Amino acid sequence: MMSPECHTEPGAGFKRPKVSLCIPAFQAGPFLRDTLDSVLAQDFPDLEIVVVDNNSTDETALILDRITDLRVRVVRNQTTLTAEENHNLAVKLSRGEFVKVISADDTLMSNCVAAQAAVLENNPDVTVVASRTDFIDDAGALLFPARGLRGILGRQTGQRVIRQIVRSAKNPVGAPVSVMFRRSDFDRCGGFRGPNLFTLDMDLWTRLLRFGHFYGMPETLAAYRIRGGSLTALTSARSQLEQQDRFTRRLIDDPRWEIPYVDQLVGKLNRYDVLLKRALLFKLSSVREARRRQRTG
Repeated sequence: MMSPECHTEPGAGFKRPKVSLCIPAFQAGPFLRDTLDSVLAQDFPDLEIVVVDNNSTDETALILDRITDLRVRVVRNQTTLTAEENHNLAVKLSRGEFVKVISADDTLMSNCVAAQAAVLENNPDVTVVASRTDFIDDAGALLFPARGLRGILGRQTGQRVIRQIVRSAKNPVGAPVSVMFRRSDFDRCGGFRGPNLFTLDMDLWTRLLRFGHFYGMPETLAAYRIRGGSLTALTSARSQLEQQDRFTRRLIDDPRWEIPYVDQLVGKLNRYDVLLKRALLFKLSSVREARRRQRTG
């Protein structure tokens, strides 16, 4: 793996920011500007924004070249890394105490960083904080409001969250855009870990929860874009199911979580229903986008 360009170490007088917003970007041109606008509009002043362009060949580089805000640090990979490697690199290059990873097509509400940083600041035993998330389509139109955190709102133990993952047969915590965690805990648990892309986020959340509690915020503070060309959408239903099953099996086999048999049984019953709903959601977004192109074409 070749070293990224544009990376400089902080000088002796460098002041560590409280929060780092990390954006791994690859072929992100159609949505990157919206993502950047949302992170630059945060009402929390003590932050940095680290964008890692994963050797994109579209307009990603041009969009980043136009950014003049001094809070933004752009890193360009000389070769294309895997999604796991690029996510880890984005966090590795961050300097904040608290970290939020944001896909280059998702967006934040203006108070998101301030609200989540306050939870971590006031609760030193909380390792993962997450908010509810709006689901939007390619054009940014609302698909479904306030999704996520079913059964895990408020302060929860790690075991309670793990049980809900198994029971629901999905990711109740949410995508990275909905989550904030401590950089020190990320380093301790080893960061994002492959090779299964579909469970990459959940795997990190479960390992972070070995070190402390979870807090589910009732507020909707982010938007997750459901789009037909995303890596999740391009992963086959069979592959998604296999990855989810392997991941769930690891949680059940881990004695620290003590997953009751009833949760395992409910999860088995839910798995196909969840997969069908997920496929229909991405299909709905694709149909909307196709209709828009027909109208504008």
